[in-house]
Amino acid sequence: MGFFFANYNKPGPGVAKDAPVKKPFFRFWEVYFRKFFDLIKVNLLFAIPTAVALVLVYFVGAFVMSSMPALSFLSWLPVILLFPFVGGLTFVCRNYAREEHAFILSDFLETVKKNWKAFFLNGIICYVFLVLMVVSINFYFSQVSSNSFMYVPLIICFLLSFLFICAQFYIPTMIITFDLGLRQIYKNAFIFAILGLWRNLMLLAIFIVFTVAALIFFLYQPLLAILVLFLLAVFWMFGFFGFLVNFAVYPMLVKYMITPYEREQEEKRKAERGENEEEEQDEPDFQDTLY
Repeated sequence: MGFFFANYNKPGPGVAKDAPVKKPFFRFWEVYFRKFFDLIKVNLLFAIPTAVALVLVYFVGAFVMSSMPALSFLSWLPVILLFPFVGGLTFVCRNYAREEHAFILSDFLETVKKNWKAFFLNGIICYVFLVLMVVSINFYFSQVSSNSFMYVPLIICFLLSFLFICAQFYIPTMIITFDLGLRQIYKNAFIFAILGLWRNLMLLAIFIVFTVAALIFFLYQPLLAILVLFLLAVFWMFGFFGFLVNFAVYPMLVKYMITPYEREQEEKRKAERGENEEEEQDEPDFQDTLY
């Protein structure tokens, strides 16, 4: 049926109703290895726009550095174009995280088409925020040696950066899951950045360990590191981390957004049924009045 399509007509082994609920750590690896090859496929799919964006970064960077080096931060503008494709990656990974199927190619492209405006705007926000934080942190850090008061805005910048990064764990999943405006999504995401502090720290720690390991590898074996990191980016990295983030954050969305909404809707349905039953009881029994 094609490389990016799976046959969902074939029945699976199923899950017993009385099967014990596994710990998240073991369930993560069980689902991950079950979807391993599908995650490779979606990784390959996401790697295509990533490669295009990086090529554009190279050419834009070459132009900027040759003509206006003071505006070197503009070199990374093409990365914003990659954000809509994060929606497609997130949709597939979210479905796998909640153990649902996804048609890799069609669902990926449909999600990109449906949500590209929200993701593109989020990309602009991320880009502007990153530039502001880099400039601010560099400035305040250069001033702390002569003015210790500069530690205050420096720490504030680090805290804002931490919260913003943690919020980005939730924003893509909320965009594709809920019919909300981006302002409301950001508000909820910053709340989750605090509510889900420990899982956010865990995710950040995993990203930092991977980044540090890659840097150390590059320092000692640069050519081999480039080859290995290239292969990881093409076949593994985006799918793994996309699945990891969605597996970690989706339970928070279920607990604080989906379950309360479903409970509220169920209460409304019960109230409507109760009103309908009362109306039926108040209606006269015409059959009795005829005899």
